[in-house]
Amino acid sequence: MPIVDAHVHLGPCRVFGWEMTEELIISSMDREGVDASIVQPFPGAPDPVKVHDDIARLAEKYPGRIFGLANINPHQDEKFVHKELVRCVKELGFVAVKCHTIGHALMPVAKDADVLFDTAKELNVPIMVHNAAFGIPFSSPALLIPRAKQYPDLPIVVGHAGACVLTPEAIIIAGEYKNMYLETSWVMTPDIKWAIDAVGADRVMMGSDDAANLAAEVAKYKVIDITEEQRRKAMGETAIKLFKLPL
Repeated sequence: MPIVDAHVHLGPCRVFGWEMTEELIISSMDREGVDASIVQPFPGAPDPVKVHDDIARLAEKYPGRIFGLANINPHQDEKFVHKELVRCVKELGFVAVKCHTIGHALMPVAKDADVLFDTAKELNVPIMVHNAAFGIPFSSPALLIPRAKQYPDLPIVVGHAGACVLTPEAIIIAGEYKNMYLETSWVMTPDIKWAIDAVGADRVMMGSDDAANLAAEVAKYKVIDITEEQRRKAMGETAIKLFKLPL
């Protein structure tokens, strides 16, 4: 059973004061038996372009294990943002785009978010949106409804799936919009089961957010009372299919 961490960050972060190293990402993957990770810069990266390049180099060093996700602040020149997203996907082989609501003080319905959603659609890759209690008022699940309607063919990954407090709302909304997927880092175990039962394991995926949290997230999925098929999908197959990972 391939296991995929659909959400982990690399590098420094001026917003949260965190930092994640390549060594910790790889060592945690090895320890927990994770086959692949989808890696993105923190929203507060001093130089996200450099971190994108670092992720690309890490992917070259560990082929088939590391895949990139582009994360750049859209509150700057739109042409620059678009160019960098295109570079990440077309030249570096990244598999998705990020809309980081709290990290970039960005409502997903705001005009500055248009370039993220439009470019993801243009490039035919999913967009992940930070969606958690740590992020209100920018990250309420309900704010994704207009985008889900506007881009019915664009897969929208609900990053953190509400992160405990807002998870019920995220699950209910995802149940109404078939282009929404739930990534479950920081979600309580009973709510992960609820998500799988409500929207199906083919729209739920495991993520850590932080490599030091990977063991806890893997453990959740190992003990949840779900079928082995559901476990297999949510722990890896869903992400492999959605992000078109060559695994």
